[in-house]
Amino acid sequence: MIEKAKNYFLGKGGRRYNCAQSVIKAYSDSLGFSLAPEAHASSGGGRAPGGYCGALYAALCVLEGEGSRKVSECEEFFKKRFGALTCKEIKSSGKVPCLDCVVKAAEFLEKEFLRKE
Repeated sequence: MIEKAKNYFLGKGGRRYNCAQSVIKAYSDSLGFSLAPEAHASSGGGRAPGGYCGALYAALCVLEGEGSRKVSECEEFFKKRFGALTCKEIKSSGKVPCLDCVVKAAEFLEKEFLRKE
């Protein structure tokens, strides 16, 4: 799921998706669910509700849609790694590229849905 999300974000395979779409599409591909990445076209680039990072917002949407109780755990996972939850705050550090957010969101979902322990 992580590699798929990265590749979608980087446009490998022909079409480039934004951060939120990349996470949604990778999740859908990996688990066989049909979530439309197009529905999240306006959630990238700091435009997700509440100013959330788009990749994080997509991961939260997946978790909520699957009935997972790990929404707050996902937010803490992001906050611990990036120091914030909003795109603006994350980007203001100048040290975190969007690709890193896509990778971490996909990593959390992969751990939650593919490598349950």
